[in-house]
Amino acid sequence: MIRNIFGFIRFAPLALFLTIAIVGLFAVLIGSLAGSVEVTEFGKLAAGGGSLGFLPGFFCQF
Repeated sequence: MIRNIFGFIRFAPLALFLTIAIVGLFAVLIGSLAGSVEVTEFGKLAAGGGSLGFLPGFFCQF
């Protein structure tokens, strides 16, 4: 039981940042197809922030 909790705590930030990066990429796609500069810029910001949070956490796990 405790091992499952520690496993969740270990990988929860990675899952969160990866989800933010993927949602940001979809926002970029939708914004660019719709021609909305604001949505595209927000998607770029979200995708970049999600990837910057995901990569250091991913490499620190191993």
